[in-house]
Amino acid sequence: MKDDKPFIFSQVYNKGEQRRKFPRIPVEIRGTFVYKDVNTEFVEKCLITSLSTGGLGFETSAVLLKDDVITVSFPLENKIIKEDAKITRVQGKEAGCKFISPNPENTALIQNYIHNKLFKK
Repeated sequence: MKDDKPFIFSQVYNKGEQRRKFPRIPVEIRGTFVYKDVNTEFVEKCLITSLSTGGLGFETSAVLLKDDVITVSFPLENKIIKEDAKITRVQGKEAGCKFISPNPENTALIQNYIHNKLFKK
């Protein structure tokens, strides 16, 4: 993994307040996402590099723009997580997204995964 930190808090502040609501952890999970152009639907591979109950960060070779909506899928704890997400940040080949209306079962699974990574060693 790129980072030895057990979890990451954003250092970006908005009027003195931290913007990140959910702690995230560094991960290396292979996934895919679907996005639509005017007439075409694309399926792209990605490497998820950070994960939280509110969203995730990933690397991709696809060209994405802030506010694009994607459907991301990835394996976690022997299940496939599939969520609609809105791109919140793009920097080169790295992007961040926020889950739009996360499924409560997926949120619980991600939360348990993060808890186990942080506290069970």
